[in-house]
Amino acid sequence: MTSSSWLDQEPTAWAALAQIGKLIASGFERRAILVAATLVYAAALAVGVAWSRSAYEPECVLRVVEGERETPGLPPPRRQLAEYVRRAVFTSAPLGEVLERHGLYPNLARSDPRAALDAFREDIQVDVRQNYFIEERPAGTPPRSARLVIRYRNADPEVAVAVTRALGELVAKHELTARGDEARRAAEHARARAELAREALTERRVELAAMGVELEHERTPSPRTRVAYIGLLGSLPALERREETSEHEEATLALDASLEQRGAGRSFEIVSDPSLPSGSALRRRLALAGGAFVLGLPLLAVAVGAFAPKRRSS
Repeated sequence: MTSSSWLDQEPTAWAALAQIGKLIASGFERRAILVAATLVYAAALAVGVAWSRSAYEPECVLRVVEGERETPGLPPPRRQLAEYVRRAVFTSAPLGEVLERHGLYPNLARSDPRAALDAFREDIQVDVRQNYFIEERPAGTPPRSARLVIRYRNADPEVAVAVTRALGELVAKHELTARGDEARRAAEHARARAELAREALTERRVELAAMGVELEHERTPSPRTRVAYIGLLGSLPALERREETSEHEEATLALDASLEQRGAGRSFEIVSDPSLPSGSALRRRLALAGGAFVLGLPLLAVAVGAFAPKRRSS
């Protein structure tokens, strides 16, 4: 006698479909409960669509590109670009100005400005895409680049767009100003070093001229004076090279400072301006909600039918 396995005792696919059909029919028999469940489901989908609109989060994309030649004395491109923007650019003063200009978190700003600033930071997201600054730049290769993405979350789409745009402009302006100031300071330091080199060379030449005149007028110059003169004369080429090097560095950094202040060095350029949600995006969300509603109706009928009380057989 052959014993049947538990798989043989399982219902077939047709039996399962028949059972689902009975549950759906039973669900439609309980029209009041099914209508109530359908209304609740439709309300949940409507809330989801409304929430997706209230959670609007536009993004501003900036393209970060280093210059053909990095300015000496300036810090190299930050590998952790997002962390740099959060900590060095989005500081309290500029963020507070944006917050006040757009009237964000008015109740919290009146009671606790610090908490309002913290809430503002929590609604800002900074991401980096295609960050080639992580890799070293070999000699002769094109400038590296990265995409900096800034998002701001707000219930009002227009406010979200305006604030996101302001944050992107803040980053671009901060970098232009900061690099211009750093290049200017580097040029000023180079100018001071060149001035010191020129003064040292001039003083040495004056000393040599005075000592030369002294040696010419002495009938029998002392050996100490001759040795001192020869020592000063031997130091002259080194001072001349120092002056030449420092003047070249001064001219280079002055040119770099002018280029940086005009934005010709490393740049943060806005390539994707934030915008309001398009009608197509809203239609796409409504289509998804409608599809979910149509597909969910049979499941609702099955759920209602599954909990229907069993009829007693006569």
